[in-house]
Amino acid sequence: MMDRKRHVHRFYRLGRSAGLPVLALALLAGLVAPLTTVHAQGNTGRAITVGDIVTGSLSAENFVQVYTLAASAGDTITIDVTTEVAELAPVVVVTNAQGSVIVQDLDRATPTTASIADIEVPTSGTYYIWVMRGSGAEGEASGDFTLQLSGIQQVGGQTVTLGSGGIVVELGWNAAVDLNLEVRDPVGGTAHRFRPGTPSGGVLDADINANCDAATAASPTETIAWPAGTVPAGSYEIITYYSNVCSTGGPQLFTLSTTVNGETAQSLTGTLNPGQEYLARLELDANGEWALVNGGVNAGLDLSAYAGEISTADPIAVGSTVSGMITNRVPVQAHSFNGSAGTAITIDMRAQSGSLDPFLVLLGPDNTPLDSNDDFSDSADARISRNLVVEGTYTVLATRYGLGIGGTEGEFTLTLTTAEPATGTMTVTPEATTTEEGGLPTGAIEIKLEWATNADLQLLVRDPNGDSVYDDIPVVQSGGVLELDGNVGCVETTTSPVSYIYWPPNRLLPGVYEIEVWHQNTCNDTTLVNFGLTVNVQGQPVINTSQPASPDSRYMITITVAPDGTVVAGPGGFFSMANANTLNYQTALASATPITYGQTVSGSITDQRRFVLYSFEGQQGDIITIGMNATGGTLDPALYLISPEGIQVAYNDDVTPGENSNSVISEATLASSGTYYIIATHYGLNFGGTQGTYTLTLVQD
Repeated sequence: MMDRKRHVHRFYRLGRSAGLPVLALALLAGLVAPLTTVHAQGNTGRAITVGDIVTGSLSAENFVQVYTLAASAGDTITIDVTTEVAELAPVVVVTNAQGSVIVQDLDRATPTTASIADIEVPTSGTYYIWVMRGSGAEGEASGDFTLQLSGIQQVGGQTVTLGSGGIVVELGWNAAVDLNLEVRDPVGGTAHRFRPGTPSGGVLDADINANCDAATAASPTETIAWPAGTVPAGSYEIITYYSNVCSTGGPQLFTLSTTVNGETAQSLTGTLNPGQEYLARLELDANGEWALVNGGVNAGLDLSAYAGEISTADPIAVGSTVSGMITNRVPVQAHSFNGSAGTAITIDMRAQSGSLDPFLVLLGPDNTPLDSNDDFSDSADARISRNLVVEGTYTVLATRYGLGIGGTEGEFTLTLTTAEPATGTMTVTPEATTTEEGGLPTGAIEIKLEWATNADLQLLVRDPNGDSVYDDIPVVQSGGVLELDGNVGCVETTTSPVSYIYWPPNRLLPGVYEIEVWHQNTCNDTTLVNFGLTVNVQGQPVINTSQPASPDSRYMITITVAPDGTVVAGPGGFFSMANANTLNYQTALASATPITYGQTVSGSITDQRRFVLYSFEGQQGDIITIGMNATGGTLDPALYLISPEGIQVAYNDDVTPGENSNSVISEATLASSGTYYIIATHYGLNFGGTQGTYTLTLVQD
């Protein structure tokens, strides 16, 4: 082990460094200008947390590497840099978010190390760690270094005493619909309609318009409050749910208001469609300073903001466990591993402190989401288990519920385990067979759904011809057979139901298979449902996932059998046809195709283009009809109408459910004048598997 000379510092401003040797001052002066330049160019660096060990390279072309640290007041941090190239003589500088130098090790007397020990963080914020050659931009020395970040970085555990008043979070709206308020405190407590109190003292006053019993439109209000006294400091996640339309329906405007210690309230407003949820958070520090931070509608898996984390993912070895921390400033950490086709992998993310609600995302070698999981096996921890179908570098995103707009924070552990990889790429051949299990018929495709309550969950599979196998149609022409249908119709229910659909060994059609699980009925069993879904193709596991399911929720995932026999699983997740926000169409409105009354246009929906946007100018009082008809492929159309204010005002999936799967929004009266938008898409939205061509017609009635 190399000798290390450590410098122990509290953070201090540059003006307090008068005691530094003249040589160190001269060196620092030469480095401040390059640092300022790099900082001004927006180089925010690679995010790291306590426990990370990272490597980098320094050279004449790249004489500095920068890392980002989200630190909280009370954290204690130690930085150790080592190298085997003495000519590098590395130095370390730490700057604040404004780019000012606040602590450094400029001692080049230890040419293979640079260290700053026991840095006590006085205020929460973003800090930058700069690792540089001792000569700065001058000289030809080059080589690798290792940076280790250690110490104590905590989330939660701090408290604040509120003497003049406690915490009040209030939700108000103005219609006879059922909205619900939930607040998660910094130490993992939750207050909501099913659990109205937290150990930290938070209490829900009432569940207004619950189950639509005597629903009122006279300023319904729900409040969750903590009394004056000692409360946890940190991040309070606030969730607003649109739980039930009652007899009113439609989008709903709400107001969220918070106050701490009797101070002036802070408020925000938002709009929810039925089934949606809106996230915000209250940030309260140990000094009593606080702020209400707006989040937004939790509208699905948008990873565009995390391209930097994905491109600089830290390697994780198979069979290993790494640790990290999720905070409001660092909501996502990325790790990568090399996988082989046929390998069965399991990824576990477990919360270790604070309020963290883990969420996992697995990206394929092309960085498209393959799988995600929020809660696993009745816990808030997350797990992904699946079979890899291609060889390449996979990326794991360790994050939290709500990602960037969420509010839970804490430490976690991430574990990657795997079985031995199969030889070569999994292919489908007509001669392949499977092993019989539990008396169920074997087949080329085997799809099994299991759960442990009396509820009725429907398993439906749509084949590449567009034909669906389910309880109403148990056999289709391609060979698909519904063998078991657990708890169907709530008749003779059991707490160990199984549904099973299969294609015989000699009946395998290339194309997309769309698999849907629908929680149809609780059958008077209020137990939380967690279902397990497994899919085997030619005896090889393709999908193995566990998901929680609430009443009337729908989960969808696809598999694609290519003509050459390769099998690929698509992304999976829950969806609601009642709203289109999970398509994340808002950013594409500017590129919508203009159309006019009386016009018919054609288009196509594919796996790469799941929706098409159209715009038209409407006048208040116009009565319009929009029709979308499939003209080719397996397309199951769906239509949405968006107002100039950005509110979804109408949608349709099927003209006549069970008979006509085309879509029509008929005789809709426009409430205002302006630019309206039409979303042409397919059933399942982000997760749907049907594809094909269509015509779309807009007429004024």
